[in-house]
Amino acid sequence: MRATSISTSVEFGLRFVGIWPGLPYGTFTWFAYMTSLVIMMYFEYAYIFDHFVIDDISNLIDALSIALSCNLGFLKLISLWLHRRLFYDILLAMDEDWSNVLNRDRSVLRIMTSNANLSRRYSNMLISINATAAICYTAPSFMRHSANLEENLNDSLRVLPLKMQFPFETNASPLFEFLAIVQFFHVVSISALVAMINCLIITLVLHVSGQIDILRRELLAICYDQDSQYDSIVASIRLLITRHQRIIMFSDNIEELYSNIALMQFLSNTVVICCIGFTFISSLAKDRATVVLLKSAIFYVAITLEAFIFCFVGEYLSAKSKSIGDAVYESLWYNLTPAECRILLFVILRSQKRLTITAGNIMDLSLEGFTTVMKASASYMSVLHAMY
Repeated sequence: MRATSISTSVEFGLRFVGIWPGLPYGTFTWFAYMTSLVIMMYFEYAYIFDHFVIDDISNLIDALSIALSCNLGFLKLISLWLHRRLFYDILLAMDEDWSNVLNRDRSVLRIMTSNANLSRRYSNMLISINATAAICYTAPSFMRHSANLEENLNDSLRVLPLKMQFPFETNASPLFEFLAIVQFFHVVSISALVAMINCLIITLVLHVSGQIDILRRELLAICYDQDSQYDSIVASIRLLITRHQRIIMFSDNIEELYSNIALMQFLSNTVVICCIGFTFISSLAKDRATVVLLKSAIFYVAITLEAFIFCFVGEYLSAKSKSIGDAVYESLWYNLTPAECRILLFVILRSQKRLTITAGNIMDLSLEGFTTVMKASASYMSVLHAMY
């Protein structure tokens, strides 16, 4: 097993966009991919502005939902690029933590290994879900194109997987097939990269969780050796306080790296979930409802899962940080002298200020915030459904 918490799939995604440290042409790779995203988004929003017709609100909202999702991925990559120096510092801190763990006993290594394996499983699962959602969204267009070829129907019936407004005719072969393949890889790549960014925050929080579990384990064990001298106990407590401060700094770096991304996630998911839900409901009374439901259902699950992930990791990090004070209280502190107990009080006081991740320093990421997003999306969806 690699001595790192970053999964191979997440590292590959970061290398693909040129953000991973040490790449020889990282800046060029990032600008090339971001330029391709700008071009694709231009044609998407050109279609939205050209077809801004209230009478066909379902088609407009369907195009808007996928455009906003791609726009969110674009903004996430920009934010990650702007904070790449901070991201490199986080990677160096993770490597240092693993170096310290490898030099210690197996029980400590087992804690970090279990969290690393858990983050890898989550990363592979989430990237697979987003890639599957992208494939299911584009598959009906390819199926319809194959049916048209078999029935020798007119080229004017061809529909691209994504709704884009091009300044030229796109129905003629082989241009149509080329654009369809480009759109397919565009959707799959941006979906996988968005999942990669979501997996990264899970990996970082699980890494902090492993460090907290190690700290709790040592806090519980520090009072068992009653034959230790005062100076040795004080030195051990000081070392644990230093490790606690290191955990706090690592958590603050995660907060700085993902605060703006979380705010964009909240705002975008509220609108996109509303749009997908409206498309889902309005398609029930139309022909070919099964095709639209297939496109919308998995897309809805993937978008909802994104909002849940950010809120859950914020809640999980807060709960873990509180457990440090509980570990101090559950230790055999009554076997220590009053002077030694007063040192432990500082650890309890500091742990009462819980670690958290905020959305743009406006609100904490929590499960309560997830319910707020879902309620707001449902309210907007019901208003749209009642109006149109």
